[in-house]
Amino acid sequence: MPRAVAHALLVFVDGIGMGSPGAHNPFDGAPGRTLAPLDGVREPRADLAFGAIDATLGYPGLPQSATGQATLFSGEDAIGREGGHYPAFPTAALAAFLAENNVFARARAKGLAAGFLNGFDEARAARATRIVRGEEPRTRAFPVSASTICGAGSGGTLRTGRDVARGAAATFDLTGDIVRGFGYPAPLRTPAEAAHAVLRGARELDLSYFEIFLTDKAGHSQDMAFARHEIARVEAFLDALFAEAASDELVVVTSDHGNLEDLSTGGHTYAKVPLVAKGPTSDELVAHARDLRDVAPGLLAALGSSWDARRS
Repeated sequence: MPRAVAHALLVFVDGIGMGSPGAHNPFDGAPGRTLAPLDGVREPRADLAFGAIDATLGYPGLPQSATGQATLFSGEDAIGREGGHYPAFPTAALAAFLAENNVFARARAKGLAAGFLNGFDEARAARATRIVRGEEPRTRAFPVSASTICGAGSGGTLRTGRDVARGAAATFDLTGDIVRGFGYPAPLRTPAEAAHAVLRGARELDLSYFEIFLTDKAGHSQDMAFARHEIARVEAFLDALFAEAASDELVVVTSDHGNLEDLSTGGHTYAKVPLVAKGPTSDELVAHARDLRDVAPGLLAALGSSWDARRS
């Protein structure tokens, strides 16, 4: 299988789904073009491949973060493994599975460089890594997300403030203003500058990913001002990312479940989630994707690697 891209970057935007027009939907009337179709009316940008994929996999109940993200990152039916949708942070069993069977671990097993481009506080990165690797017990006081498990598991290394400072990673809030409020010495950046840093980090790897989760928090808050603020930041970040990406680089954006597109409820939704891509193989990746399981194999295929059966 020939390699089609120099680098592949997955941007995971938590809790955004395909919505319907109305006062309940903060995407309705919000400026920006990349996520404009989430208002249920506007057409996708002509330069992007745009689709919508199922987040439920046919299981009853609202889709949830732990199993949705594990499904997205592993390409496997994590919902079925858990006996249904499971919220927030992975169970011990799901975490153990995900640490060894995510797409980034698969890439490393094939000789590719893969990693997480969110910058962590060094102490938190070290502790999360110990927990993921079984060197320290899991605790409710220090939960570890699916994305962090993928970053630290199976030989992975989490990026830290040093990587943020050298311009090869970004903080979860993009601009650094929130994390600085917690005493984290992050540089202040515009969303466009954060995009530049993430893309620089992606160019150090074959396959990488970056997580934005304040969108999900905004959806749970049911606060229109908060929601519009996060949409504006994400749109600016994505606009810059797509504009700067080279012609041989693949950028893919998707989510784990709906939420932000419907502020009439503080919970998740049954909405399909967007799948947006630009670069070589983007049209094929989007056209062939039906649900969360289909994104990871498409990323590996773009890098010239076949999707082997689950390794454990």
